[in-house]
Amino acid sequence: MATVKTNAGRAIATNLITGLGGTVPNFIAIGSGAGTAAVADTTLFTEYTTGTWAGYARVNATPTRTTTSVTNDTSRWNASFTAGAAQTVTNAGNFDALTVGNLFIKGDFTGIVLANGDSISITITDQQA
Repeated sequence: MATVKTNAGRAIATNLITGLGGTVPNFIAIGSGAGTAAVADTTLFTEYTTGTWAGYARVNATPTRTTTSVTNDTSRWNASFTAGAAQTVTNAGNFDALTVGNLFIKGDFTGIVLANGDSISITITDQQA
């Protein structure tokens, strides 16, 4: 299991910090499939899309800041999804666009089995070291 800030995520961060452009990665997605998150990843393993779950789309999450070690050193995004059918969720990430876009942070985890109607909440955290 791994959680990584991707290469594209590092570019997003430097663009935003320097004011040279970029879009905040406010769109959270979930997916299935096996693998280990890596910095070169540009997508989830198999992102759940509209065709997979009725009415599904990436969730636009409002970012917040919190304190982990020093004041406001951590960014956080949270989103909830409701399964329209039985699914197993194995990875999640946040993107800078509602569709396609650049993957900022990706995490993989042991499969979480959802029955039709179950909900899952995903929190993505990025602490500045």
